[in-house]
Amino acid sequence: MLKRIWEDIGKNTEGMDRDQKLEYIITYYWYHILLVVLGSGILILFLRHLFFQKPPKEFVCVMVNQAIRYDRDEKLQKEFAQILGTASDAVLVDSDYVFSYEGKRLEGANESSYEKFFFRWSVGELDAVIMPMSFYAHCRELEYEFMDLELLLTEEEIGVWKDRMLSEDGRWKGIYLSGLYITSYLEQEKDDPLLLVFLEGEAHLEAKRAFFRFAVGAETDERNGEEKGAGDEKYKY
Repeated sequence: MLKRIWEDIGKNTEGMDRDQKLEYIITYYWYHILLVVLGSGILILFLRHLFFQKPPKEFVCVMVNQAIRYDRDEKLQKEFAQILGTASDAVLVDSDYVFSYEGKRLEGANESSYEKFFFRWSVGELDAVIMPMSFYAHCRELEYEFMDLELLLTEEEIGVWKDRMLSEDGRWKGIYLSGLYITSYLEQEKDDPLLLVFLEGEAHLEAKRAFFRFAVGAETDERNGEEKGAGDEKYKY
């Protein structure tokens, strides 16, 4: 077909100069050109998806309404990736989620990140979230569910940490972070405490459990040869 089109163009533009030929081709074959461009674009996207797609993350944690600091995010990624025994780029810690919601109005917030947050949640891209208690209440009003910590922790661990966990309908849904290891990286409001919560789903369960231990400082203590618990002064709030 292309050969026939090319022959027709050669025959019909015989005797024309270059500009006239170009004008003729655009006038009578613009839709053919468009189809070729679209087809090439689809082929490139397909090949990119097939051969050049980045591997999925082994763990993703986002922080809601924290100062956007990429250096801090990268440091947390590297530290936790080392605990998981994986490459740093296999972990994502992302603070690019600063937005307003019912009961909370922030100046200079990026409202599009609100939609991005719930979209990523709905497609199962998120594992853990560090969020203010007010945002947790907002999510619950929207009837979003969070993972029960009983699915991640042992009975012994729950016994250690239950005094600072958030309980809802007899289930442990999150842990207050005040005074724990990860808060050295975070900014907190006195009247709106920070929670670490995990999103439902069976993917990355071991990584979720490891991140809980990392956030509360258990992994750091073990590496330093210490044994700490919620009753120690380090963890009081």
